[in-house]
Amino acid sequence: MLIGSACSRQPESSWQIAYKHDNSGERLAGSKEELFAAIRAGKSVRIGWGWYNEQHNLSIEHLADPIWLAIIDQKEVIAHLPPQVLSDIDWDTGTANYEKESLLDQEWRVVINTTGDFDAVWYDRKEGKRSRRSPQQHTITWFVNERAPASTKPLFDLSKTS
Repeated sequence: MLIGSACSRQPESSWQIAYKHDNSGERLAGSKEELFAAIRAGKSVRIGWGWYNEQHNLSIEHLADPIWLAIIDQKEVIAHLPPQVLSDIDWDTGTANYEKESLLDQEWRVVINTTGDFDAVWYDRKEGKRSRRSPQQHTITWFVNERAPASTKPLFDLSKTS
């Protein structure tokens, strides 16, 4: 195969906003139905959120790919982010590091909902228990990669029995 031929090129990603809501879950752009259809079609989903840190006079933006998605009663979406060890942030330089050894035992876990709810917990892996919980409300942007065809039918119809 020739390098650079059409067969060897990877398709470009095409991330688009499927749904965006404010911190109360009120629609700002797109629609939940568009997000539902993308999830049902197996499209990649990416979630974005952020805030302004008044103490440091800086903003922070996050993007994450969920590891688990659920459509609840065709009304809301729940997304779990991958557990991770968080770094410390040096707000003066805008860099991150693992200088604080105590952070290495703390795993951050998050569940995000289209209601605006964002529930974060820190799990102490050494002690085997939750060390902190921080329920929050955020404006959330739900992106989908438009490379896959969409389906509008539910994946599972649980209202009918066999």
